[in-house]
Amino acid sequence: MKKMTRSKSGSETKGARLAVALLVLLLGSVAAPRARAATPDARQKQDGRIKAKGAFTCDFALPADYPFGQVGPVIERDRMYMAERPGMQRKQIPMRIDFSNGNLLTGGRYLFDTEEDAAKYKSWIENDYVLDGTHFLERPYFLDPDCHAWGVVAAYNLKDIQQQIVMRTERWSVPQASQTHALKENWPSILQEAERRGMTGVWLLYDEQENLAELVYFADRIVPQDPYVPDFASLGALESGAPLGAAFEGQPGWTKTFDRSQWVLTVWFPFALGDHGQPALWPNSPPLPEPYIGDGVCEVSRGENHANAPADCGPLCGNGVCDAGEDTQSCPGDCRLP
Repeated sequence: MKKMTRSKSGSETKGARLAVALLVLLLGSVAAPRARAATPDARQKQDGRIKAKGAFTCDFALPADYPFGQVGPVIERDRMYMAERPGMQRKQIPMRIDFSNGNLLTGGRYLFDTEEDAAKYKSWIENDYVLDGTHFLERPYFLDPDCHAWGVVAAYNLKDIQQQIVMRTERWSVPQASQTHALKENWPSILQEAERRGMTGVWLLYDEQENLAELVYFADRIVPQDPYVPDFASLGALESGAPLGAAFEGQPGWTKTFDRSQWVLTVWFPFALGDHGQPALWPNSPPLPEPYIGDGVCEVSRGENHANAPADCGPLCGNGVCDAGEDTQSCPGDCRLP
């Protein structure tokens, strides 16, 4: 991926940067082949409980002048390496505009089979994931990354994952002593309230090493999707609603440190060699950015091949073998990292 060049003009105002970001959002990106419908989560019980014991979250910003045309292909290329890590069940990438400066607030919300899988993933992201010679968190366009590995107290899909359109994340700094009892004690009322409000998913997470607790919850859209205007109505409804974390009010020593509502930009599933696994979902695209034919990345899971996307896919890309002339840029589905 080409290194982003940031504007150094002293005359650029925050208002101008915000206007650019909003304009690009409204215009959207070039349409891509639509992803196939999601299949039921094989790890989910009939009652909606997700059989995940570990989670990983990361939050950072992209500068307002980041080129939107690169968002989809950069994410898809990363998916073909990140989503093959042991125990990864899913990732949901959030996004919203920071209206104070035009930056884009994004990151990731992952579920893993085990807490150990999540901890190992965090270590890999922080120390070992290198693409194009750059460590992941040292990419120059990532602003202030903040990442955590978690144990899962409970996680539920209350409706189909395709109805998880917006998400809200609440986080607390908690006393050093174990908070497991308080979390488990309040979980039934949190789940009941989430169901009463029609939420589509909810996770309760705990990081005992860093003394943190977190709620991640999802909601469906409340207005029809508009391909030209971001769904501010659904985002605003979730953001303005009473927080589910109100159940923890009055807990001694708990301090809320994070509360953010965002669109779900994309949803990942486990990667299969050759990119023959389930395609990522892009529930708010358009108008939010998404991959497209001609973006420079061969996305076999989205139906791309040499015949319909010759600028992206070589003749053999997708066969699971890193053939001559292929590399991690031209065919990330076949060519694995060292």
